[in-house]
Amino acid sequence: MTDRFFLLRRPWFWALLSVVAALLVVLVLPGDLFLSSSSGDIEQLASARAFAAANIKAGHFPLWNPNAYAGEPFLGDFQSAELYPPNLVFLILPLARAVNFSFLLHLLILAWGIGYWASRRGCHPLAAALAGMAVALSGPVFLRLYAGHLANASSMAWAPWMLLALESAWRGPALRPLLLAAAAACLQILGGHPQYVFYVAMAAGLHAVVQSVVDPAVRWRALPMVAAAYLGGAALAAAQLLPGFAAVAESVRQGPLDFDFVRMFSLPPENLLTLVAPGFFGDLTTHPYWGRCYLWEVVPFIGVAGLALVALGALSREHGRRARYDLMVAGLLLVLALGDNTPLLRLLYDHAPGFDKFRTLAKFTFPMVLFAAMPLAAGADRLIRGQDVSPKLSTALLAVGGLAIAAGLFLWVQPAGISGMLAAVQRSTDNYLPAGKLTDAQFLHEAGVQAGCSLSVAGILLAILGLALWRWPAQPRWRWVPLLMLPMEMFGFAHANFATARLADLTPQPERDFLTAHPGDYRILTPSRPDDNYFLGASNLWGNNPLVLKRYAEFIQYSQGGNPDRASQYADIKHLTPAFGLIRFGVVMDPSPAVPGAYLIQSNLHPLPRAFLLANYQVLPGRNAILPQLFQPDFDPEKIAYLESAPSPQPRANATPGAVQVTNITSDSLTIAADTPPPTLLLITDLYSRDWRARPLLGSTQSHYDILPADYIIRAIPLAAGHHHLVVEFAPSSFKTGLLISIVGWLAWLGTLSWSYRKLYQTAILSPPNH
Repeated sequence: MTDRFFLLRRPWFWALLSVVAALLVVLVLPGDLFLSSSSGDIEQLASARAFAAANIKAGHFPLWNPNAYAGEPFLGDFQSAELYPPNLVFLILPLARAVNFSFLLHLLILAWGIGYWASRRGCHPLAAALAGMAVALSGPVFLRLYAGHLANASSMAWAPWMLLALESAWRGPALRPLLLAAAAACLQILGGHPQYVFYVAMAAGLHAVVQSVVDPAVRWRALPMVAAAYLGGAALAAAQLLPGFAAVAESVRQGPLDFDFVRMFSLPPENLLTLVAPGFFGDLTTHPYWGRCYLWEVVPFIGVAGLALVALGALSREHGRRARYDLMVAGLLLVLALGDNTPLLRLLYDHAPGFDKFRTLAKFTFPMVLFAAMPLAAGADRLIRGQDVSPKLSTALLAVGGLAIAAGLFLWVQPAGISGMLAAVQRSTDNYLPAGKLTDAQFLHEAGVQAGCSLSVAGILLAILGLALWRWPAQPRWRWVPLLMLPMEMFGFAHANFATARLADLTPQPERDFLTAHPGDYRILTPSRPDDNYFLGASNLWGNNPLVLKRYAEFIQYSQGGNPDRASQYADIKHLTPAFGLIRFGVVMDPSPAVPGAYLIQSNLHPLPRAFLLANYQVLPGRNAILPQLFQPDFDPEKIAYLESAPSPQPRANATPGAVQVTNITSDSLTIAADTPPPTLLLITDLYSRDWRARPLLGSTQSHYDILPADYIIRAIPLAAGHHHLVVEFAPSSFKTGLLISIVGWLAWLGTLSWSYRKLYQTAILSPPNH
């Protein structure tokens, strides 16, 4: 084997070795330990992964999730990520170990993508590796572990591969890079977080526009190739996209989101301080975060040394021009991340497709950090290769460091100096500390001291960097100081924001004990932990997911005295109404505010059966007519059903309806046997969706069954007189269509890739060797 062979294989060898090392780390950890905090969203993603794995192991591919929101589409919820290939690990490893390995695997994929992108730009391998490490441990990425955002991490990991492939496509032979870009887009979609797909696509588009302006050679190639890559990725991921779009069309996200919702969680301008002082507003473990929004959304930290390397890269002779264009893209993404803090958001919301579908514009800090990583790698490359540095940069670092030290010492001595900022945060209503915390004198003192310490540390680091760059021309070894400081900073930042949880933390013992003692086919409500339902073995009345069915969200909103037009994924369910019997509500369990470890338990324990027969009905014209009837004091769902259209066959009023039995239940289906002497209605106390179908089995009287919405949120099936044996199943046609498109797309992708390599091989064979 030639030396060239080893040089080509070496990056993949190290990539494989790092993945094996991550797996070994995961296997050494306790089997019930999550590398996430129990106070984050880990229960939502972990329960979804566990639910999917259990069903698939049993030979069933689940399309409906009965565990949250009284039922919702499962495959259609992008975050389920059922079709995402790396999630096969959940079929092999125990749950916590699979979650941990998935987190570490995607950090490695992201880091290797950044490193490979930087190396293709001509950077030294060590510089490329440092850039990859810095991004993987940066604020927009690593804090997702604490929050339990597994779907975020999965979709983020493929972003640098997409951007690298697009650059390669518009600067050289385009076919294979476009195939890589389409595959990366597909994996981003399947990874489970469409918002990152949209934001990275926006970043790729901005990058293409900037390059088209400054480089005539790519002017007519860049934007068309971005469009081609995403169209190809959409075709490859159609089996996920089409059911996802169908689910969105029935969810609270079906139309434009309210502007007040979209502007939530924009990057607060004061949080730009975290570029150098990530602990200024606190952290996730020891000093409670007191800034606006959630910390994992609004910390664009990539290291103080990282910023110095970015500046070095922008001033580099070899890489400076391209690095400055990268920083131009990063600057545009920063403006987008600021969201409602600039006038631009309103214009984008009103006129730009997609900006009325998502909130949390602060997530644009992720692609911003990706584009900052390239100048960072260029700066590190400049130091490693021993290129000279302008003394103006070292002077600037020393000056800014001195100012930061002075400000930090002031706050350390006078912590009350932070009071104005605390008051502004309190007025914003975007803070999630307990009420009264921001006005507590002791908390004010601690917050001021912490902010001062964080600024002082940032100032000291800046001063050291300035000194190192000033000393470098005389003593070349000083150039290694920034390169060594960067990993130390990033690992220190990661350590300060790292927490773990146990599987038992996700299912409190009092809840488990109650449900064990009170078995039954009813739904529960756990307001403080709406996503622990799968682990408890019970369906929850509510959840924490943007794809709650709109009909159901409107029903819940109205039940609490709210306007159903403003229904969303959020609801503060305080009032328990008899109408909740429609969805088999039984018990609400919430931690006691007065007694730690105790729970407040309220029982209804008169839920309706899963299926029953009913002869009486009334047709009313839609939501505004039906919802008021459901909350009348004399409403009895076992005596009358409110329909939106006349049933066929029509039930005989006041007749004895007959008997019904549910003979089999899966996540996606019910098998039902019924005998109905007169025509009647079969009521099913599960949520209505237009993708539920009823299919007759052998011996059934009817050859066709319709499913109608009843009482606005549940299902009704008109039955003729006779014997009925049927399966009611969730069978979205969008999945079959999408699966067919994906299969054809992947066959075309593999065929094109094979053809391109065969053509390359033939060209190499036929070309005469150079002497």
